[in-house]
Amino acid sequence: MSVEDRIYKELIELVRIPSVTGSDGEVEIARYIYDGLNKERYFMEHPGHLNLVPGPDGHRHSVVALVRSSLNVPDTVLFIGHLDVVGAEVYGNLADKAFNPEALTQAMASRPMDGQARADLESGNWIFGRGVMDMKCGVALELDLIKEFARDPSLFGVNVVVALVFDEEGSSQGMISALPLLADLAEREGLNFIGAVNTEPTDAGLPGAPGPGYFLSTMGKALVMTYVIGKEAHGGSYFGGLSASLLQSFIDLEIEARPELRDVLGPSVTLPPFVLNRECRQKEVYSVSIPHLNMAYYNVFTVARTPRDVLGMFKEAAGRGVKKALDYIDASYMEMKNFGYAGAARERGDVSIFDFAELRRQAAHNYTGDFERAEREMALKLKSSGKDLREQGIALLEWEMSWRDKKGPAVIIGFLPPFMPHRSNYGRTEVELRFNRAVEATVSYAENVFGRLLMECPAFGGLCDLSYIGCEIDEGERQTLKENTPGWGVIYDLPFDLMEKLNMPIINLGPLGRGAHTWLERLEWDYALGELPQLLRQFLINSGVGS
Repeated sequence: MSVEDRIYKELIELVRIPSVTGSDGEVEIARYIYDGLNKERYFMEHPGHLNLVPGPDGHRHSVVALVRSSLNVPDTVLFIGHLDVVGAEVYGNLADKAFNPEALTQAMASRPMDGQARADLESGNWIFGRGVMDMKCGVALELDLIKEFARDPSLFGVNVVVALVFDEEGSSQGMISALPLLADLAEREGLNFIGAVNTEPTDAGLPGAPGPGYFLSTMGKALVMTYVIGKEAHGGSYFGGLSASLLQSFIDLEIEARPELRDVLGPSVTLPPFVLNRECRQKEVYSVSIPHLNMAYYNVFTVARTPRDVLGMFKEAAGRGVKKALDYIDASYMEMKNFGYAGAARERGDVSIFDFAELRRQAAHNYTGDFERAEREMALKLKSSGKDLREQGIALLEWEMSWRDKKGPAVIIGFLPPFMPHRSNYGRTEVELRFNRAVEATVSYAENVFGRLLMECPAFGGLCDLSYIGCEIDEGERQTLKENTPGWGVIYDLPFDLMEKLNMPIINLGPLGRGAHTWLERLEWDYALGELPQLLRQFLINSGVGS
């Protein structure tokens, strides 16, 4: 069977497993991959080189496999990929075919779709289905490569580790929980990691990319929460209260889609922040009370900003939003008075703006008893509740609000999980320079052998687990993040020391696809199955001894 046929067959089998984040399919696919690798003679003879790594819930697992080169070298290339996919609800009445690429692609012929998708479908070079591009194809490529290497360890002058993890589409708990094993493997086996390769599709990192490319950096992400406290009042006494929803609306307008809040590093430019969730916190049943508690959290992409930078940016934006909201309500009140309104009087007052670290200091000062013990017990209780990680952090903040100094209106700003550091390959160390030479040689190979011009793209914009393969955050910034994330160390944590220990240059070199997370998700298979397998192998050759 040809390499192309092997990878295609593996891809179809992987997609058939509906490994939606948090589902039983996510458990099934890890076992499927582990069992498949365990049949290889190499792993029978080296059982310590194949590991099923449990996550924090003990239910989901990642698969980490090592194949050592017969040349007995320490240099090692790490491949990573994620096993989970987003749900298939967007497929509507085609949802039953979403995980059957061949049947779905055939059924697509009768469906209306945009011009590009129609052209791709009719070309015969694209296959549709949930996960075909994001990122079961990358997983199939990596599995085929390591199986081939396991059968002939003389192929490459470097060792290869493949880490296939769960929860990338969620909070990256799979990658984070695999880091201790990767560090242990490095120490136990004497491995020297010289670089990490992810095989996410180009379009996931650069939507609308005209062709295949590669990325030497990846954007980071902060999830920033604004918790707004207004002033309670009956709706009939509206001007006697202060709507937290109104305050939040004006804060939103100072943050969401604001071009001036983009982050920039060289050619890499992020999207501005945007709201991922917003909700009124105190209303579980209907009432005519003014909403006095409101929460929103925002996606913030980074390529250069630090946690301290992000907090400062949000405090300034919240200050502008609050002022405009108060000016707006004052003007409304005065105009209503001109119309004869004689109800509850409007009192402007102040709105405090501070971060979660300050709230925690106030709570610790005012709490009667052992605050740290009580806080930890509450965090543990929330962690065991099974609630969403974001909800756990918000609930802990609400618990601490009881002991703040002032009970008046306020905006509290902090972080929620996940935090994804941005990563870049600056070419400043010998390891990075060597890695870059291997990349350049592979790009030249693509042009010389396939006539393929691979684009060097800006930072990978789709977010990926390469964020955790290294650490560019100094101790002061780590402390800012820890102090301003409710429940850090219990509800959520990052092993910064391990990340720093594993620090290595990165590249994303994956297939060409379109429509990630939509019902038009699809993969172009000529490049994915015909050229890319050889490019990945050539990269290993270029990275090896004597290259």
